[in-house]
Amino acid sequence: MKKTTFLVFILLSFSIPMINAKADDSNWLEGEIIKGIYSNIVEDDKYTLDLKEDAKVTFTLKDGVDLNLEDVYPNTYHILLMDSNGNRIASATTSLEDGDTEKTVKSINLKKGTYQISVSAGFISKGEYQVSYETSHIEGQDVEPNNEYANANSYKIGTTLEGTLYGTTSSNDIDIYKVEVPSFGKVKLIIQDTGIRKSDLKLVVTNENSEKVITVKNSNEPSEVDVLLQAGTYYFNIGLQAENTPDVNYLVSTQFVPLDENEWESGRNSNKITADVIQNNKTVRGFLYNAGYSYNQTTDYYKFTLENAEKVTFIANDREGFGALIFEDEEGQLHSGGYVTSNTSQIVETKELKAGTYYVSFRPRYGINGYEEYDLTLRIQRFTDVPAMHPYYEAIESLAQVGINKGYSDGSFHPKEPIQRQHVFAFISRIEGLNFPKIRNMKSFTDVSTSQPFYPEIKKFYEAGIISGYGNYMSPKSNVTRGELAKILVNTFNLKMNGNGIPFKDVKSSNIFYKEIQILASNGITVGANGNFMPNEPVTREQFSAFLQRILKKN
Repeated sequence: MKKTTFLVFILLSFSIPMINAKADDSNWLEGEIIKGIYSNIVEDDKYTLDLKEDAKVTFTLKDGVDLNLEDVYPNTYHILLMDSNGNRIASATTSLEDGDTEKTVKSINLKKGTYQISVSAGFISKGEYQVSYETSHIEGQDVEPNNEYANANSYKIGTTLEGTLYGTTSSNDIDIYKVEVPSFGKVKLIIQDTGIRKSDLKLVVTNENSEKVITVKNSNEPSEVDVLLQAGTYYFNIGLQAENTPDVNYLVSTQFVPLDENEWESGRNSNKITADVIQNNKTVRGFLYNAGYSYNQTTDYYKFTLENAEKVTFIANDREGFGALIFEDEEGQLHSGGYVTSNTSQIVETKELKAGTYYVSFRPRYGINGYEEYDLTLRIQRFTDVPAMHPYYEAIESLAQVGINKGYSDGSFHPKEPIQRQHVFAFISRIEGLNFPKIRNMKSFTDVSTSQPFYPEIKKFYEAGIISGYGNYMSPKSNVTRGELAKILVNTFNLKMNGNGIPFKDVKSSNIFYKEIQILASNGITVGANGNFMPNEPVTREQFSAFLQRILKKN
């Protein structure tokens, strides 16, 4: 049995004289061969097909000769398949292109129900027709009719879907599939025309409120795009971009990757009303779409509020020349510098803003066609000597946001200043929920008194057995070396070896801090520099912030 393409036939350009060939529609039984005369001067013959269950229906049309053209051309007649309301679903036309001069075969998956079959002639054709059908099990997920949400077929994310669009048999032919997305994540959509003669397809994703999420267009080559979807019900609407198109066989496949909602845009932030809130020192990832992919999600909006006047920096990364940032206050675009682009893959823009609510939107630059993943970071300068682009800004600011880094009274942080032992104890003691189990009583140190600012922190660390001092001295104001810090961090957080360490060139196994340094390295807390750890070098305040932030991220 062969399967040919459903061909198109709609007679719109001329009127046909109507002469009734049958008084009533006939109920057409499986295996029954219906015969008749077709001509462009007689009314179409009509039959009723009643399916008791979903089935693959295979029609067989007997090919013949066209009596009007003296056997020069094959006869051309059509069977038009309609639902019980007369809505067109598909058609089959006799054809010799399949290499079979005796018959034309066409299959279509149909849902149970009653259908109308109309047999009609080609443009000036005349002759005899002979048609039969048989049923078999459904093959594939494309079961007609499925052009409305109410009769949509189910589709499971991660599988491959094959189907057929029936061209101008129905000018509005659409295949609709209902899709359940289990959780927030990234869905890769791939659509392609699998036929020899390529046609322009489009896949429109809508949510259960019929709101368009994204449109993916295909022309010649397979098209693929990633889209962020919240958990819920969606519909894939697959159709043709143009009318008067022959039948098209398509293939759609998907891949799903669950994502952390705290790290990505919501996918619903297409305007100021639904803008995502962006937080200081946080990086959000997302996708930009432009022509050919989406009609309604070409801009991502983010919202932020300043309690005081602040120096604000936005850092945006995408492919070279793709994106542009638009800054707006609640009344509209900023009067100066509201539109920002870059000739590189990164946009960095700093603005001094008054207290208030603002929006920043990320959109493709004019003339860009395609889609691209991006990341966007908001940074507000807290310390006068730690600007937004400072290499340790993220670590210093993240600790400041939870009250660990407090800086100096003049608003500075002194990032390159060596950190004192007492400051290490103070910073770590501010970590919420960190326990210091007491294993011994505090002893007297020559250089430590109860009146000192950091005495409670020193006492806590000593009684927990994390530090022991140097005989009768604690040296609270001395600088901490990198080796000493390794021991303090390992003992404080009870770190253990986690895989392999790093064979630092300047840390021999005989080094007093060798074990602790290897534990830090095995946990990804340190990688050293140029193969060295520099255990005797003092730790700067910015370096300490980086060490501590990495540990807190892991715990």
